[in-house]
Amino acid sequence: MTYWAFLRGLMLCNVCFAPVYAAGISGTKEHEEDFRFCGHRMQTRKSSIHYKMQKDTLMSILIVNSRDGLNITAPFPPEPKGAHPSGPLTFPLQDPLGTYRFCLYWIRNTQLFVFQYGSKNYTLSKRANYSLCSPNISEENTNYTGTPVLYNVSYASKKVSSNASLPDLLGYNFVIKDSGKCGFASSDQENYADNLRKDLEYALTSNKRGRKNSPRPLYQQLQDLESQLGLLKFNGQNKTLGEGTVLCAHVLKVPLDRKSPGMSFKSGLEEGKDVRGFEVTLPEMLFPKVKGRHEQNSEMKVVLMDITSQLPFQARIWGKDYEFFQKQGWPPRDPNASQIVGKKVIGISLGNSPVFGLPKEQRVVLTFWHNQLPSNVTPQCVFWDTGPNASPLGSWSTSGCEVKGETNHTTCLCDHLTFFAVLMSYSSEIDSRHQRYLSVITYVGCIISAVAAFLTICFFLCSRRQQRDHIVYVHMNLLWAIFLLDMSFLIAMPLAPSSGDAACKASAMFLHFGLLACLTWMGIEGYSLYRLVIEVFNSYVKHFLLKLCLVGWGLPLLLVSLIFVINRSHYGQVSIKVYESSERYTNATICWITEGRINSFLNLGLLSLVLLFNSVMLATMVREILKLKHWEPQWKYVVMLLGLSCVLGIPWGIVFFSFTSGTFKLVAIYLTTIINSLQGFLIFLWYLAKVLQTRKSSSIQFTSSNSIRAQSFGSSL
Repeated sequence: MTYWAFLRGLMLCNVCFAPVYAAGISGTKEHEEDFRFCGHRMQTRKSSIHYKMQKDTLMSILIVNSRDGLNITAPFPPEPKGAHPSGPLTFPLQDPLGTYRFCLYWIRNTQLFVFQYGSKNYTLSKRANYSLCSPNISEENTNYTGTPVLYNVSYASKKVSSNASLPDLLGYNFVIKDSGKCGFASSDQENYADNLRKDLEYALTSNKRGRKNSPRPLYQQLQDLESQLGLLKFNGQNKTLGEGTVLCAHVLKVPLDRKSPGMSFKSGLEEGKDVRGFEVTLPEMLFPKVKGRHEQNSEMKVVLMDITSQLPFQARIWGKDYEFFQKQGWPPRDPNASQIVGKKVIGISLGNSPVFGLPKEQRVVLTFWHNQLPSNVTPQCVFWDTGPNASPLGSWSTSGCEVKGETNHTTCLCDHLTFFAVLMSYSSEIDSRHQRYLSVITYVGCIISAVAAFLTICFFLCSRRQQRDHIVYVHMNLLWAIFLLDMSFLIAMPLAPSSGDAACKASAMFLHFGLLACLTWMGIEGYSLYRLVIEVFNSYVKHFLLKLCLVGWGLPLLLVSLIFVINRSHYGQVSIKVYESSERYTNATICWITEGRINSFLNLGLLSLVLLFNSVMLATMVREILKLKHWEPQWKYVVMLLGLSCVLGIPWGIVFFSFTSGTFKLVAIYLTTIINSLQGFLIFLWYLAKVLQTRKSSSIQFTSSNSIRAQSFGSSL
């Protein structure tokens, strides 16, 4: 890892929808919901709603009351904030005790599963959608007797058009089954599904919204097609719809008595395309769920959708919706959509059963066969995430997926089923030859810088009786910070691969402390220069140097300690891919900050503020010197100010130019590496020249006020 890469590493609304759901629920027509369950509950203590996704294959909605709250189970993924997508969801209920009316709604058209308790609404799931042609929900006799009971209970569904009263019980179970009535004969199911596919394919090729009478986004239309394919009845073991290049669907039957381990599907290879084909392997553990299934269907279907288009996954919106999301600061499309390899997306579903949380040894394996990727591209396995941690319109996510990249194919191992793709992550790294040169410059420069800083400090301590101005002490504290940064960097690199977790965390904290101390003291250098420019003869401040030390060393220590206390995992081992060739790469490790937002906001923010302030102070100093009437010595002070710019950390700003491309980027990287790794040595040369100059000019006397001012500048610096 080079110094420039390290420096670049430093740089590297949720809306409350409850009123919308409430308005949607209260504004719906009678029985427009696919399911509604209402009743009264006596709340005698502080209670909560506990919702979790159903684990077995028999689809049902279960509601059980207790003194501590209501426990709800359904086959819909929960929407917890900041939790695992399949984890349980808990909402604390209102504090006042008493009787509350509640209702549980499933609105399949909007994919909402909402619980209303008193005047408040709680969204349990925003993905309550199943490939049921016409779901029928019926109440099943249960033995949930006891107290506390729910009373004045009723339910309604598509099958039960009017409210059906139920006895007062502790719990209720509603089984979801498919009536199989889709509004057309079973012989027309294939035509209906194929028409959906053709209509969606036309929308994808013509870059339009889709079905004229369908206001639903393209992604939801894609889900509708997937649901219909899961209901498709046909002869034989597999069925393929569409031979085009944009949207093709494969439906595979899985017999209930299937005994072979796992299941594989491999598409044909097409030469001349960025993604020539794909292969899917489903683990064995998915199919025992099918063996014990007590359903009317005699088989389960695996649906594979081969999509060569980015439009459904760009979160496209139109009209007033576009203006609303733009005002909220949300992007109208996912910025990573254009980086999908070959625009290829593969959708995988297994009947009506959601699949998630598979163990590591039983994950889904998906292989994309593609052309050789550029050497600066790292493949990432991603899926289209519409959960609570994604943007409101969806985005690509790597959660639950592992990637194994090879020369001409990428293998994804994921613990769930959904729509998958390979995302191209462009690396800013340069070729291995320059990488080796920069590494040598970094290590040699840091060693020279650390030694030079230490020698300068020793020289200062030996002659400290002759130094009375506080700015010289500021210079020495900056050199101490540079010495700590160089030494911690030299320690953190070799320590990362071989050290334990505790040693690596300590090394990362020490490195971060050195960086923050270096930036802080560069800022103090600018402040000292400000006092020198504004007031040549500085006013006396009691214990001024002590106060500067408290800020220069205390602030970095406070920040590092605070980050560690908040979350110890923010410090640890960090891996950085270093490409040796177009076919392989190695991982360079360093003990550093594992949380990217700390780099982005704290380190980059502090660096930007220091550079801005110090640049203004340096420009002000140059302006003051150019005002002097004695032209003969003024260039001497301009040269001195160039050395002072190194003290102020101005060369650190070159790192921003490494985000360019081509030859200019390479030059910026080399300049950043050389100047910043040798900062301590450059300050040593500047300090030595200043001392020699002071001794040489000690016998020269100036009589004018401008001469006195110039002499004051030189001696103070």
